[in-house]
Formats: sequence, C-alpha cells, structure tokens
Amino acid sequence: MTESEHIDLIFVGRLLGSHGVRGEIKVNSLTEQKEDLLDYPNWVLGAEGGPYKNCTLVSGRSNAKGLIVRLAGVDDREAAQALSGTDIWIPRSQLQELDEGQYYWNDLIGMMVVTESDEELGKIQYLFETGANDVISIDFQGEERLIPYTDEVVLSVDVASKIVVVRLLPGM
Repeated sequence: MTESEHIDLIFVGRLLGSHGVRGEIKVNSLTEQKEDLLDYPNWVLGAEGGPYKNCTLVSGRSNAKGLIVRLAGVDDREAAQALSGTDIWIPRSQLQELDEGQYYWNDLIGMMVVTESDEELGKIQYLFETGANDVISIDFQGEERLIPYTDEVVLSVDVASKIVVVRLLPGM
C-alpha cells in the first residue's frame, strides 16, 4: 500500500494482543457500536503513515471487554501477540453514506473551530463520548479545551472549508 492510498483510510481501532492460544486477538473498536467493526471484512494494519499490511477478517465476536477476532494468516498465540498495539484502518470506500448533517469523527479531526463571531479557538485534536454527549477536544493556544458536541453548541460544520462554527455558552 502506498502513502497516497493512506488518505482513503479511516482509523477504526487497535489490536490489543492475543486471546487464547489459537491466534485470536483482542480488539479495541472505535466504531459507534463496537460490533460494527465486524461488518468490514477488509482491514489494513499499521501505524499512521505506514507501512501498511492488508488483512482479512475471518471471524469475530463480542465479549464484555470488547471484541475478539481471527485474522487470515494469524494462527497461533505468538502471531497474535506480535500484532499487539497495531492500528486498524478500513478503506473509506467500505463506509456507508451518511445523512445530511452526519460526519465521521475522523473527518472532523484537524478542522478549525471558530465562534459565531469568527474568533478562532483552535483545531480539533480528537473527539470522545461521555454518555451524555460527544465532546470535541481542541488545541487552544497550546492548551486543551473541551467543547460539548451538541446542537446547542455546534452551529455548523463545513467539511469543504474544514471549519466548525460553535456558540460558546456561559462558563465555556
């Protein structure tokens, strides 16, 4: 896989290490529902920027702590353990089309966040769930600033311009 193909990859999880002795691997899934990762049969493994290795998901199941998967060519505990810490990517072409106003988190990372009065707050570093709502982490002058990702706060997302407009509420 070439570096230019990386642009078409979406980061969806990480291999955590072996499970048992037959090559099964524990997985931390970053998909909306952890089991959704099992819907994608073609994975790309490797750190951001490569090198990458294409692999095929043979089977998978959910347990209380996450996912357990079998990958083609990984047949024993040692091979599974050797993949510990490896990032999982899927080709963007495997993703479903989203409805208007929906975005993959991966597409929001790196976008500039501005207030409705056009004050730059910083770029999105990552997003995470809290249970109540999702949260945007931005780099604000070298400091992390957390902003709730709610309809009341996030006014617009312009993917083409890579700008997210927010309304800062009292106390933010």
